[in-house]
Amino acid sequence: MLTTGQVQDDIGLLNSAARQSLSGVFVGLDIESNLVELPASRSVHFTPLPNHTIATVESGLVSVLHEQTVVGVLEPGDLVLGDSAQVPATVTALQFGSDEGATVRTWEQDSFLRAISNDTARQKHWLAALIQTQSLMYRMSGLNIQRQAGLGGDTEVYSPGAVIIQQGDPADDVFSMVAGVAQVLVDEQPVARIATGELFGTMAALTNGHRNATVTALERCSVLRVPKDRFFEIIRTRPEAVQGLLVDMARSITALNGEVVTLRQRLAQT
Repeated sequence: MLTTGQVQDDIGLLNSAARQSLSGVFVGLDIESNLVELPASRSVHFTPLPNHTIATVESGLVSVLHEQTVVGVLEPGDLVLGDSAQVPATVTALQFGSDEGATVRTWEQDSFLRAISNDTARQKHWLAALIQTQSLMYRMSGLNIQRQAGLGGDTEVYSPGAVIIQQGDPADDVFSMVAGVAQVLVDEQPVARIATGELFGTMAALTNGHRNATVTALERCSVLRVPKDRFFEIIRTRPEAVQGLLVDMARSITALNGEVVTLRQRLAQT
């Protein structure tokens, strides 16, 4: 599994151990497998893994996508576990793809489980691989939390109805919604909502202007406030932050364009 930036030594060692355990599971396993090609494509064309399959990366790099955000990049030998058959119907399944093209080798889940049911050695390797992969994901999440904390901002909690940003105020900070949902109002008219994980307050900060909208909490919100200068430093030093910023800004522009169209239609009817 690839990581961005420097990682701790134990993560690299754990990654190698997980691949070694997987090798002990699949080498010499006498059941049918299939190669699935992941053509070079943008993330909008990524797809879930075929239902009820277990897979490993055969060649290339495989990106794991959750709600339009790449949350991991898998290398040859890494375990690929699709969740489309396991998550509730209302939950978006993980999607997989490759910017430059890749292949994964898949095994039918039931056939695989039957094949290792009487093989104690393979069962031990499989359990070790699952535990090591889970441990690796926890540690990767820990790194992301550390990076989030490294933004240098302060976390603030807002009760429902509280004003987070006031239209017309100076834009001295950028915000990240850690948890909760907020409403965006322009001249007291609702125009959009802000959900968990989204940046907001970026437009005015980037243009050194004043706030062009008010943001109020619709429910209890936990918000990370990042000073504008610190935010600019993040953009310069962390390319992945720019991608998230562009996605959030594009969503905001799309939402505002929709509101403009609706307003024009209402005016035309009067």
